Amino acid sequence: MIRDTKVSVVPFNQVSADHAFKEGEDNRSLKKWREVHRKAFTPDYKAVGQDFDEKGDCVLEEFEVVYR
Repeated sequence: MIRDTKVSVVPFNQVSADHAFKEGEDNRSLKKWREVHRKAFTPDYKAVGQDFDEKGDCVLEEFEVVYR
């Protein structure tokens, strides 16, 4: 079980290196975070007839584990 500690809406191209590190993709770099998430989001954009947009909003969630 988790509890959200912070939720924010940020354009994809403004996600911070700090957030990327916290999320922990691969080597925890912002470059890798963008690579992984661009790959994940692109099919959703295509499904609605759009190209991926670097300025599109991302909902960022930070949380704590309260029960395992």
